[in-house]
Amino acid sequence: MINAVIIEDEPLLGISLEMMVKEYCPEINIIAIVDSGVKAIEVLPALQYDLIFSDIELGDMDAFALFDRLENPGQHIIFITAHDEFALKGFRLNAVDYLLKPIHPEDLKRAVNRALSRIVSKDNLAVYGAFVAQKGGKILIKSNDEIHFLSPERIIYCEADGAYTRIYMDQNTSDHKLIPTHLKKIEETLPKNLFFRIHDAFIVNCNFIDHIKYQKRICVLNHNILTEKTQLKISERKYAGFMDFLKTN
Repeated sequence: MINAVIIEDEPLLGISLEMMVKEYCPEINIIAIVDSGVKAIEVLPALQYDLIFSDIELGDMDAFALFDRLENPGQHIIFITAHDEFALKGFRLNAVDYLLKPIHPEDLKRAVNRALSRIVSKDNLAVYGAFVAQKGGKILIKSNDEIHFLSPERIIYCEADGAYTRIYMDQNTSDHKLIPTHLKKIEETLPKNLFFRIHDAFIVNCNFIDHIKYQKRICVLNHNILTEKTQLKISERKYAGFMDFLKTN
């Protein structure tokens, strides 16, 4: 989850933006709404955040003066303004984007995606590789230069590859997404009633199971794409629990 702060001197607008973020950008967690520049200078250094939404015209100072006074405001700022003449100055501060009031949902999503592309960089992929958003149960992952939102029900299985995880989707298992996150982290994000870790190396979506070769301890997956079904080893340690899981789910 990406933590964010809203700086807005009109409380109702701050609350409105928070509600929009929750509805349209569930991967963002608003941890504070600050209503003045002076208060921002006071509280921001103590907060752990990755992104700032900041109105430009605050009651006691403008946002540019605010960020000049902060020692480390963070590099990921989305400015909010009613006047687009501030945009150029905002981009000189390396702002991610700017939003014109009233804020349109599509503009908000565009700006947030730009921010995520910066935050989920090559230097911190291990931190922001994959996690479940609060709304809709989506998994947010960084793959190459794109951010993808995966629906768990479309995941066929996940395979450990050292410190990485390969995620195979139902559209084409000859292709997969290589995620810079341990399989255990992926396991923690997936719905417990749908997925089971059958081996140290494999997590399967039980909706894609075709049959079990119980003597050989093999789980056969049917995804209706490839002519050959995927066969994955079930560890002896996991087998009994897996059988119980299939009986009760």
